[in-house]
Formats: sequence, structure tokens, C-alpha cells
Amino acid sequence: MSRCPVPALFCLALLLSMPGAGTAQEAGGPEAASNALPEMAEIEAAYARGDYAVVREMLSQLAPATGDPQAQYRYGRALIEGIGGPVEPASGVMWLGRAADAHHAAAATLLARVYLSDLDGVPRDPAAARDLLAIAAPRGDAAAQTLLGYMLRSGTGGEADPKAAFGWFLAAAEQGEPDAMLALARAYARGEGTEADSGTAETWLRRAAEDGQIEAQVRLAQALTERGPESASEAVTWFRSAAEAGNPLGARGLGTAYLTGTGVAANPDAAEEWLTRAAEAGDAGAMFNLGVSYASGTGLAVNDAAALRWLRAAADKGLPRAHAPLGALLEAGRGGPPDLDAAIKHYRDGAEAGDPAAVIALGKLAGSGALEGRVAPQRAVPWAAAAAADGDAEAETWLRARAEAGEGAAQYALAALKLDRDGAEADGADWLDRAARSGHAVAQDRLGRLYMTGGAGLPQDMVAAHAWLNLAGAGGLASAREARDLAAEVMTPDQIAEAQTRAATLRSEVSEPQAPTASGQ
Repeated sequence: MSRCPVPALFCLALLLSMPGAGTAQEAGGPEAASNALPEMAEIEAAYARGDYAVVREMLSQLAPATGDPQAQYRYGRALIEGIGGPVEPASGVMWLGRAADAHHAAAATLLARVYLSDLDGVPRDPAAARDLLAIAAPRGDAAAQTLLGYMLRSGTGGEADPKAAFGWFLAAAEQGEPDAMLALARAYARGEGTEADSGTAETWLRRAAEDGQIEAQVRLAQALTERGPESASEAVTWFRSAAEAGNPLGARGLGTAYLTGTGVAANPDAAEEWLTRAAEAGDAGAMFNLGVSYASGTGLAVNDAAALRWLRAAADKGLPRAHAPLGALLEAGRGGPPDLDAAIKHYRDGAEAGDPAAVIALGKLAGSGALEGRVAPQRAVPWAAAAAADGDAEAETWLRARAEAGEGAAQYALAALKLDRDGAEADGADWLDRAARSGHAVAQDRLGRLYMTGGAGLPQDMVAAHAWLNLAGAGGLASAREARDLAAEVMTPDQIAEAQTRAATLRSEVSEPQAPTASGQ
């Protein structure tokens, strides 16, 4: 498998076409030739008519006899690419090296690509590749300039130098190199090696797209889509161009446009065709769009079997948002018998990847009691809190029951739910106090901050604030210690002493501190 650190088009490409050199002439094989060395015109003529073995034989005579860098380059290339005979990497590298030593730009560029590839018998050597490109780029080779720019930007083969990378991208782009135009667009968009300039970024992106750079076409289409309805029609044009060139992202964009009727008249058949092309090419987003559409009947006819197939494929490709709708199908028994355990697994996979829909689905299951015996109740607290915040009454009832049973995480989750609602509920601070006294460090921190400012029905009380923040800091929250120190700056020595005494008292009364978690629960 290739480990090339730069875009695939810059890795070694086999079967490149030999550049032409005027009108093809008839030429016989070596057996018909005189003792004179073959001329380049003869070689070109043989190549034009497909006599690749003759081409290779002629080059094998011309390159060593004349020392001509162009002949050495052509011969090395034929050996590398297997033109007219077997691939001979080591010999090809030798002849390319000789031509590069004579400052032949194309030879240096091709040899650099070889060193960035995993060609059998040739050790990968990014540093050598970078040195070769430094020969070719100043001689005006646009491909070398672009590849050197990528290496300088990423730090491949040496130190990263975004400013120098920008310079080479600009040089190549001004020669009309579409890949450099795309790289230049990114540099302007992100401020890499130059000041950020979104307008100039789009100018270069558009030029690259117009010159047939497929990735640029897709990126331009995506940018136009994000602008809104006024640019949707043009976005479809660029998605179509990329899609018809076989690009999966272009096919997904075009299929989705037909699915939603964005920038083009809705067309279920066209949507299905283009999304299926993209999905079969391995695009997880297209798999997801197909799966959800088949499951919901939005844009496409309901097809549970197809929905399961494509959502499973998207989940297997690592798309987090595919797990929730897949779990819903499995839970409901659509496309097969109900399988709650499999549904829970998918919900959990999605939740662990940060998908809110999966978290809420788990919270609803907790509220309904479906997780009993399957998941530890304390693990389900943040899920139930998310579902309750989304308006699920059963999840909130379940959360309250856990809180009333004395579970600190549930008490804090219930407090946060109430305090964060519009028109915060009056008992939010009471639940926060109960959570803090149960040893929940995040609750202690929030309670201390409420006392600092006054709020949620609590008075401003710097002594109480300092005491609770002190406990939260001891429970592992560095931010609580920082807030405590800020409170101390406006307190008298007597107040600080009183707060420390109160903290000691609280420490003896509250439960063992509960270390804060990533979810704050």
C-alpha cells in the first residue's frame, strides 16, 4: 500500500504517455538499422505506432552512448514504467539520476515521485525527493513546484515552511497548474504562508475547477451550497461535472440535490442513481443519505431492507451519525425481527462517537425501562438527562427517581436540567445543593459560582462561594481553584478564614468527592 504523504496524483503514475516530437516517421527495428545510433525522431515514430519494444531497445543504445539527459530521462522512464519490457526500478532510478544530475527538470521530478512511492527495490526517501524537486522547481517545472509546495507545507522530507510552500504554489498556479491553484486556494482560505483572503481563495478555487480539477469542483460546489438557495443551481453544475468524471463526492452532492430538489427539480430516480453510484464507490455520506431516505420515505420510496443495508455500510465505514437511525430500525424490527440488544449497541457506538441523536435514543430507552438489566443505571444518567432536555417526560421521571435515591450524578443532572431551562425552575438550586453535598465536584463548582454572583434564588455569599469552590478544587477541578482565588481577592482575611472553616465542616459532612467526568455527570 502506498505511503505517499502528498496527494495521490503526485505519486508515481504508471503508463504515462511519451511526449510527441513532430511528425511520426516510419522506422524499422534495430535489426534493420545501420551501425549509426538511432535518432530521437525514429524513437518517436516507433512510439507513435506502438512499437514499444523497439522504443526501449533504441533508448538503451542512445542513452549510454550519447550521455544526452533527454535520452537518459526517456530510457529511465521506460524502465520505471515497464514500457516495451519488464519494470526495472533500480536501472530506471540510475538513468533518471544521471539525467537529474545534468539538471533535467522532468527527470528530477519523476525521480522524486519514485522516492515518494513504494516501488519495489527502491527505498522510500522523502529527503532525497525534496532535494530533487529543489533542482526542478527553479527551472520552471510546474509539477515539481506543486509537489515541492506540498512537501514544504506538510514538512515531508524536512522542516515545514508554509511561506515557501505558498511561493511555489503561486509560481505553479500562474503557469496554469490546476493542482497548484487548488493548493493556493487553500492557502488563502486558511492563511497558510500568507494572509487569509477568502475572495482570492475563491478566485483560485474557481480557476482550478474551470481547468478540470475535480477536487476543486467538489469544494466549489460545497461552498456554493453553503451560501444558500441563490447559489444552489451553480453548485449542482459543479457537482455534476465532478460526478460525471467519476468522483464519489460529486455523485453524492448531485444525488442529494435531486433528492431534496435543491438547485434542480427533485427527481427520485436520478437521486437514487447518483447516490447509489457514490455509495457503491465507498462514500459513507451517500450510504447514510440513501439509508435515511429509504427508512423515512423522504425523496425515495420506503425500503426497509435497503435502509438497513446502507445504514449498516455507513456505520461500518465509521460514520457516527449512521448508528442512531440504524438502531431505530433494529429496535422497531423493520427489515427483520426486533433486536433491542443490537439497537443498544449501535446507539452506544454512536453516543461514544459524540452523536447527540444516539445519546437521546439511549436516554429514551432508560426512561422506558428498556435498559434495565442491560446497562448500569449510573451509566445511563447523562443519556437520560439529554433525552429529558429534549423533552422526553419518561426520561425526566427516571432521572428524578435516581436523584431522589441519592445518586449525586442524577441530582446534578436534574439540577442542571432545571437551571438551564428558560425561566429556570425554582428547585434547581435545591437539587444542586443536594448534589454538591453528595460529593459531586462539578455541582460544588457550579454552586460556588452561583453564590459568587447570586442567582437561581441564592443570595450573593462570598464565604459560601469560597467554601464550595474549595471543595470542588479538592475534588479535582482546577477551574474551581482558580474561581476560589478570584473570590478571595474581594474578601477580607476574616471572611477567608470563615470560608476555610466552613469548607472543613462541609468536608466532614459531604460524601467522598466524586471526580469530575468528561460529561460533567
